[in-house]
Amino acid sequence: MTKVEIRLPDDRVDITALNVSFADLRVASASVDLVRGFGGDLNELGEWLLEGFADGASWCRVGNAVHTVTDGDAEMRLVPQSEVPTWHADYFQAGWGSGQGARIPPEFRPQYARYVDRRHATRESCLQGEDLRAAAAKGGARGVDKLVRHHRAQLAEWYDALDQMLQSVRTSADLPGWAEPVAKDELLDWHRTREHLTSAVLEYHHGDTGPRPDTVSGDLCFHLSTGSLELVNAF
Repeated sequence: MTKVEIRLPDDRVDITALNVSFADLRVASASVDLVRGFGGDLNELGEWLLEGFADGASWCRVGNAVHTVTDGDAEMRLVPQSEVPTWHADYFQAGWGSGQGARIPPEFRPQYARYVDRRHATRESCLQGEDLRAAAAKGGARGVDKLVRHHRAQLAEWYDALDQMLQSVRTSADLPGWAEPVAKDELLDWHRTREHLTSAVLEYHHGDTGPRPDTVSGDLCFHLSTGSLELVNAF
């Protein structure tokens, strides 16, 4: 029988030599980000996988994937592969034991997980005026235009991902009780990122943003001559 060689994408690392399995399937690959998270130490990664997905450990199934459940802001995840019956290990950029993830009822975790993956893929750091000046020094006006359009497209994709998630969890005329506060928190984060984009463009073209809010833990904080006013969530 001819052995078929499976060529991994550039963002994956072959970890079959660690001999880690879950539910009788080998964990055959890991994302580059996950490997970097362990300082490139595959043996340490293997130990964490064995511990995190052991019988009796704190993990849950989310659709076809399996996630650790911790109090952190990111989980490890095993995703089944279609080309060969194996698992791929990566980070899931949310936590189920705290924060937004703790609000999600188990039956809605697959929808939220799809949103988190789309959101993480589109999220960029908050743009600053100095970023546009650096783009101009490297690529002129075209470089600036390209950077701004990229961030605008990322914001549009992020917003659409949230909208799609809310549509997918609507079971009646109203959203489930957990969905509205989750959406509001996400929209505050989205607004913060968009505000930085518009302020960066204003600063680049006109040298000053004028009065603008800073953000404190996702809430808006306005600086006035009499002091600072922080607009804290009421929910």
